[in-house]
Amino acid sequence: MAKLRSVRDGQVVAVSARLRIGRAPDSGLTLEHRCVSLEHATVRWADGGWEVRDLGSRNGTFVDGKVLVAGEAAPIDIGTRLAFGDVEEAWEVVEADPPSVYAEREDGASAMGRDGLLVLPNEDRPELSIYQDNNGAWLVENNDGEATPLGDDGVVEADGARWTVRLPEIFEGTPAFQTSPTLDSISMRFAVSQDEERVQVDVVHRGRVTPLEPAWHGYVLLTLARLRERDAELPVDQRGWVARDELSSMLRMDSNALNVAIHKAREQLLSAGVLGGAGVVEVRRGGRRFGIDRFEISRM
Repeated sequence: MAKLRSVRDGQVVAVSARLRIGRAPDSGLTLEHRCVSLEHATVRWADGGWEVRDLGSRNGTFVDGKVLVAGEAAPIDIGTRLAFGDVEEAWEVVEADPPSVYAEREDGASAMGRDGLLVLPNEDRPELSIYQDNNGAWLVENNDGEATPLGDDGVVEADGARWTVRLPEIFEGTPAFQTSPTLDSISMRFAVSQDEERVQVDVVHRGRVTPLEPAWHGYVLLTLARLRERDAELPVDQRGWVARDELSSMLRMDSNALNVAIHKAREQLLSAGVLGGAGVVEVRRGGRRFGIDRFEISRM
């Protein structure tokens, strides 16, 4: 996500993937200055970076003091100064991270996702998880295991408040590499110590092994994998399911700690670049299970 900050008054505007700037009331950033056109410019993510494009404005779009030709685009990064119509009314780019899912609470607070995963209201109390499935569709999942489709500007409720969710667009110019690891193409390896105190989890893709940083949620994944292994003779859709309360009891965790562990496990796989990695733990109403059959469990 990019952020622009007004040099004059410090106002900060977040850019999820595309921001339309102008005098029009429905602009993402509405500027009432008389030098600003109704539809003046856009800031967007394209070809792996951020750019500003003039939309044929009457008084020009300025990048570090240089005016763009009508319709011209220019790359921007942290420290770039932008102005729309009046070079003295500058906005500075203060963040230039790639687009990500985020949500705005009705009181103006916001929550940022990471690697395509967002939990609300926060990571310490995850009531809702928002992520993409293997087909790229966005879902919102509650703690009962109900997952429903979610569109851009969708409104959800968490912690007694309403949140508007901003979804990143499909980025123009972003290549789709067939060799990228997906949940459907990886396998996972668990190595557990004799005393069950240490668990090493590795992701294997096309012969390449990526060790995940050891963490406490690794044991949660191991437990779910063991349950799926136990049910190996059952049909695929029946393997490994365990009631949430039963799993909490097995792990000696309360329900919130279990939700946090699942979030951390999903986040770690997504951070490792596994597309659809949130599915490493599948949920349904009242139940949880390990999301794939391709895994090995061994002793250290």
